[in-house]
Amino acid sequence: MKNIIFMDGEFAKLTPDGIDLISIGLVKPSGEELYLEIEFDGEIDPWVKKYVLPHMKGSKVSREEAVKKIKEFVGKEKPSLVAYVNQFDWMGICRLFGVKEPKDIVEIVPFHWVPIDFASILFWKGVEPGTSPIKLAKKLRINFAGLKMHNALDDAKLLKRIYEKVV
Repeated sequence: MKNIIFMDGEFAKLTPDGIDLISIGLVKPSGEELYLEIEFDGEIDPWVKKYVLPHMKGSKVSREEAVKKIKEFVGKEKPSLVAYVNQFDWMGICRLFGVKEPKDIVEIVPFHWVPIDFASILFWKGVEPGTSPIKLAKKLRINFAGLKMHNALDDAKLLKRIYEKVV
């Protein structure tokens, strides 16, 4: 499957009414990548402040600019989005793109409407749910030197490396 994009997103906090992405990392099978830090002025979870914000050093883009840049990067082919725990990342994508009803997913989100949950693929391969990607990378002898956990782009790069080794 070549028409995929690996994605990781960091979000301000997990809430029942949705997820606001504060950063997003996208990596194509070719290695081409996009990293964005998104303006956000709402409440940020203490865990995010401790573990995510220290890895965010770039300039922030507006939500509108993020949508534009993501669409440009993704292109018109509607690739499948692959994420480690896709339900959270997909919720963030839908909120970022302004999805209000199901038809919006097909009409305005630049990805195929069925995201791919890599955690389920790993489970099928015998990997315990919730296994740390770093722990898995060590087990699979995947080089992750220089990658920072909880940096959206680095997490997406590691996801791609694990995918290429496992699938």
